[in-house]
Amino acid sequence: DPYFDGFTSAQNTLAGNGTGSTFEQLPFAETAAIPGQWDMHAIQLEHAYGYSQANNGSNVTNVNALGSTAINLAIIDTGEDANHPELASKIVRQRCFITNALGTAQSTGGFTQDEDGHGTDVSGIAAADSNNGLGFTGAGGKVSIFAYRVFPTPWDACFNPDSTDPQCEVDTADIASAITDAVNAGANVISMSLGGSGGSGNSGCTGNGVDSDPTEGNAVQYAIAHNVIVVAASGNSGATGGAGVAAPGCDNGVIAVGATSLDDGSANGSGTSVGGTAALPVEYVASYSQYGTPASMPGSASAWGIVAPGGDPTGSATDNDNLHWIENIWTTTPYESTASDLDFQGSCKPDYPTSVGTTDCRTLIAGTSMATPHVAGAIALILSVSGAYSTPALMKGLLCSTADNLSVNGSTPSQGCGRLNVYRAMATALGDTSPPT
Repeated sequence: DPYFDGFTSAQNTLAGNGTGSTFEQLPFAETAAIPGQWDMHAIQLEHAYGYSQANNGSNVTNVNALGSTAINLAIIDTGEDANHPELASKIVRQRCFITNALGTAQSTGGFTQDEDGHGTDVSGIAAADSNNGLGFTGAGGKVSIFAYRVFPTPWDACFNPDSTDPQCEVDTADIASAITDAVNAGANVISMSLGGSGGSGNSGCTGNGVDSDPTEGNAVQYAIAHNVIVVAASGNSGATGGAGVAAPGCDNGVIAVGATSLDDGSANGSGTSVGGTAALPVEYVASYSQYGTPASMPGSASAWGIVAPGGDPTGSATDNDNLHWIENIWTTTPYESTASDLDFQGSCKPDYPTSVGTTDCRTLIAGTSMATPHVAGAIALILSVSGAYSTPALMKGLLCSTADNLSVNGSTPSQGCGRLNVYRAMATALGDTSPPT
């Protein structure tokens, strides 16, 4: 997967970007000028995958460390592009639940084609087809996807993620229907990038982890009671005074996810400087990322949640620093009011650095919505090798006990139990007491 592996000097020269090589150069295999998946390397996904290989330097080998198709990861979002080459072989269930704007009737079916792009993107982060020589690697490797669409057809007003237009919003009855269907169909993990970009239709919990919307809350608790692990975005309103974690991330038993980014010495969206340079970027928690109290409890499952890469650009179209974004797939069928309407259009062309080959639609994007599927995919990957952490509480305990403490880098104190480290979590799940460094 070229964006995961990095690019050679020859490839970058071919692209007119002769700035050296990032090919297999950790820790990020990416620079401000050369694209890639710094996010997956930050969580050390390559080393988690390494347990699938013989002679990997440890005393443990498990072929399912590349993910198992027997593990089902449900993505509840704007839909998923089943035509995208990174998803076409991964989606094993498709369901759509859309309530009309009056709230008087719900339509259901199997059409989940994504006209927005958001759901396709988070699906790619969670479980893009791995080792196919195209685009990206998903955190869950070979795990299977349950694809859910709970948003109506967008229109241009919906391009603003803060829009309150009913046509851009999701009804919590539809979220509840999707959750219930996923549980009954055999999902192991549910990922909801809701409450951040796109919103879940309510602001939070009424106290003691009770969702302010009982329809959504009851469905979440139904999933938790059936030991389905629910992961949800913490929300993107931190920088504008947003308090606490948005629903359903704040619901009892849900693993809430905040967002990190890299300080590489150039201006970022948070205005944060924690000593990073172009040669040695430093990870921090983005100021927009909502969080609970206490803000930081490294290693503790009692924390409000966990953080994972989400990006932190200075603006939607003005920041050319690749390390400030999360790059992944985008829909091939974006909404267009006319042929010239490109609001929802991603970049649909062959992978960098060539101009020939399979068309791969992708985008640069940021938010807790992007952080969430990193965690959901990592959970599905771990479940692929071990059933010992198959309850929500046990999985959160594992992720938190193996997370990285970002405060040692001078990061902001809003990281919950730390930043996801799927390698350390995998090592623990496999019983490797001395994982190679």
